[in-house]
Amino acid sequence: MENKCNKVKNTCANKNYAECIIYESEVNETSPLKTHCALSIEETTQDIYNQLEEINLSELGEYCMEYILDEDDKIIVKNVLLKFEEKICELEEKIEILESTAICDKDITACDLEFGNLTNVCNTQPSTMKDVLQLILDNLQTP
Repeated sequence: MENKCNKVKNTCANKNYAECIIYESEVNETSPLKTHCALSIEETTQDIYNQLEEINLSELGEYCMEYILDEDDKIIVKNVLLKFEEKICELEEKIEILESTAICDKDITACDLEFGNLTNVCNTQPSTMKDVLQLILDNLQTP
């Protein structure tokens, strides 16, 4: 028995190979081993590694999001999920603002509309949809 960092490393009298040890629990639904009986630790361990390799994150970050990389410059699942959560929260805030602001009260100053000499009584150009519609209606009624 070898003691390393106050942890017991090996307490077995004989070496047992993973192919000889029966796995007595469930495998996940996506595992090709789901229908197999009498699985060994070797088979289930290999199955886990195979499934982990299918989680390929190498193409993430090529579009609109940047992910935090680990010390090996790789994207890890936890960081992807954290970034998704962050973006979802940002979108929720923006949706809440959109839903709580009436369309007539939306700011249109960034629309680059050309009003020409169409102005209100204060000689200013409209800044909301309501202002534009009211200005048009007022001018339609003016002879």
